[in-house]
Amino acid sequence: MLVKNQIKDKDKNVSVTFVPQDSEDLWYLYNLLSVGDTVQVLTYRNVKKGNQGQIQKGKSKMEKVLLKLKLVLEDIDYIASDEGMRLSGKSMEPHEYVPLNSYHTAEVELNKDITITKENWDQYDKSILQDLCSVEKKADIGAVILEEGVAHICYVTESMTVLQAKVEKSIPRKNSAYGTRDLDKAMNTFLTMVSETMIRNFDFSRLKVILIAGPGFVAKSLYDKIMQDCTTAQNTGGNNKAYSEILKNKSKFLVTHSSTGYLQGLEEVLSDPATRKKLSDTKFSSESAILQKFHQALNDDDGRAWYGLEEVTKAIHLNAVRYLMVTDTLFRSDDIATRKSYIALTEQAKQLGAEVFVFSSLHESGIQLDQLTGIAALLKYPVPDLDDSDEDD
Repeated sequence: MLVKNQIKDKDKNVSVTFVPQDSEDLWYLYNLLSVGDTVQVLTYRNVKKGNQGQIQKGKSKMEKVLLKLKLVLEDIDYIASDEGMRLSGKSMEPHEYVPLNSYHTAEVELNKDITITKENWDQYDKSILQDLCSVEKKADIGAVILEEGVAHICYVTESMTVLQAKVEKSIPRKNSAYGTRDLDKAMNTFLTMVSETMIRNFDFSRLKVILIAGPGFVAKSLYDKIMQDCTTAQNTGGNNKAYSEILKNKSKFLVTHSSTGYLQGLEEVLSDPATRKKLSDTKFSSESAILQKFHQALNDDDGRAWYGLEEVTKAIHLNAVRYLMVTDTLFRSDDIATRKSYIALTEQAKQLGAEVFVFSSLHESGIQLDQLTGIAALLKYPVPDLDDSDEDD
C-alpha cells in the first residue's frame, strides 16, 4: 500500500513510503529495492538502560526499544515461503542507541512503514510502483458470484478479495397467470446489467481467469448471455472492442457452482480442491500452450525454437522473437544486476513487438522452462546457428 508518492519524470533522491499489508506487497518491494538505496524502517532493538556507572558494573537493565533506522542498503534477504524480508546496511543517522555508520539488519514487517529513497526512479521502478499500489494490477483472477437478483464482481489476489461492484435487481416470482414471462424478462435485464458491469471493471486481456459461480444454472446463464451478446455483436459488424476482447479470451472463463451468490460463495469455491486445480490449470493455460508450441518447434528442429540467454539475446537483437518465455526465478536472482538485466531484456523484447510470458516456478510449465535455462524464445521465422559463439564467427 502506497502512503506517499510524489515522483515526477525528472525527480531524483525522492522518498516513497509504503505500508506492506501482505506477502504479495513484500514481493513487489523486493523487486523495487536495490543495493545502494536508502531505507528507513521501524525496528526493535534490545538496549541497555541505565547510567554509565550501572552499565560498567553490569547492573543496567535490558529493554526492547522501538527505533527508526535509516540505512544504506548493502544486502536484501528475501524468501517468499517465509513471508519475510531482512534488509542490511550501514546507519546514515546517529541515534542514542545506534552509532553512525554502524552495521544493522532490520526486518520489514507487515503493517509498518518503510520509506525508500532512490537516487533515480527509472521506468521499471515506476511500473513496479503502479502495480504495488493497484489491486487491479496485482490481481490475476476476476470473479463474479451471483444468484437471482444479486451479483458481486471482485478481484482476487493470492492474499485478498476486493469487491469492485455489486449489482442488484428485483426479480419477480413465477406467476401462474403469466408463466415465466416477467421472470425471464427481469432475469435477462439482470444478466445484461452484470455483463456490462464486468466489462467496465475487468481487463479481460490481462486477467488470467474469469471465474463465474452461483447456485443452480445462474452462472451458466450469465456465461451463455455474455457469449451470445459477443457473437451477435460480431455477426452484425458491431465495433465493440470489449466484446471482441472477451471472445479472444474465451478460454479464460471458468464456470462453477456455489451455494450462494454472496461473498461466502466465493470463499466456498476458492477452498474447493477441485476448483483450485481447475483455477491453476486455467491461470497458466496460456503459458502451457505456448510452451507446447515451443517444444513442437524444438522437436521439428526448424530453427524457430531457441533457449539460453546468449541465443535468446541474439534473437531479440535481430527482432526475430514472436514469443519470449521467462521464469520468475530469473527475476528473483540474488544478484540485483542479474535480475535487472533480465528485466531490461524482456522490456526490449516488448518494445520490438514480442509477446512476453513470465512463467511461475510454482507451476509445472515453469518447472519445465527452468530445466531449459529459464529463458526461451519462439521466433517469427527460422534463424539457424544462433548457438554459434562469437569466437567461432
